[in-house]
Amino acid sequence: MLAQDIEIGQRVIVRLNNLPALIVGKPEYYSTRAKLVRIKYENSTRYEYMINSNLDLLPTEEQYPTHGGTHKRAEGEF
Repeated sequence: MLAQDIEIGQRVIVRLNNLPALIVGKPEYYSTRAKLVRIKYENSTRYEYMINSNLDLLPTEEQYPTHGGTHKRAEGEF
């Protein structure tokens, strides 16, 4: 995933563990080729910084309505 394509609120899959996450911060400088992105894992209170190349954007239909999708948060989900 390219750093310039990242928007807060997008749903992604983390390549390292195949868990869904939500982008909660803008990309931050790490090196000329990689940016750190703050994410929050879904159904968890865990936040992490992840390198943008380890993130895959979920399809549009699985995004929240703000990003053109139809995904709704499950009852009791953080």
